[in-house]
Amino acid sequence: MNRSDRALAVPLILGFVLSAALANAQAGCSGDNGAHDSADQFAIRSTSIKMPVGAFLLVRKNGEIGAIRLTNIDSKATEYLGRSTYESFFPADRSGLFPSGSPKVIRQSGELELKPEGGLVRGFAYQPGAHKALIGRWSFSFPYPSMLGMSAYHHTGDQGYEFAPTSACDLSQIDANDKRLRWFRYNPNANVVLPLADLAK
Repeated sequence: MNRSDRALAVPLILGFVLSAALANAQAGCSGDNGAHDSADQFAIRSTSIKMPVGAFLLVRKNGEIGAIRLTNIDSKATEYLGRSTYESFFPADRSGLFPSGSPKVIRQSGELELKPEGGLVRGFAYQPGAHKALIGRWSFSFPYPSMLGMSAYHHTGDQGYEFAPTSACDLSQIDANDKRLRWFRYNPNANVVLPLADLAK
């Protein structure tokens, strides 16, 4: 192989390697969550939803709908403390569809960090770490690194939000109008485990 052939081959090889890496990153829903239990399921425990890494959770209220997923849980995190990251998407047109790259879809992301609870404020212990996640103009708290609260941030009780766990790992797979989706609301008595293999996209 002469010098010019080698010069052409390098970008092709790098492109192939990058494409393969991206394909592998999209292939698995559980992502970096292999060190944690419940990597292949959602669990609705009382008024929170324990989420696996990679799979989208849909949220809707008053005809509007958003999607959120965990993108990573730090390997040092425990069930109750540690870091995780998320991304969310919120279509402005209420279509229930999430076209990738569309300017009509608001994307937000952030890092969550759950620390030991601090002192009392108005009689309640407070969480000093970053524990708020945004979905469009909505905000929700994460009481633990992998668990989303079903009430709006700094609120308790049912505010009318509904939640549907999905097996979708890619934004283009989501169809919020799919009749097979199971929607849940704030319920202090809930105790439901939902394996990804049983969920609609």
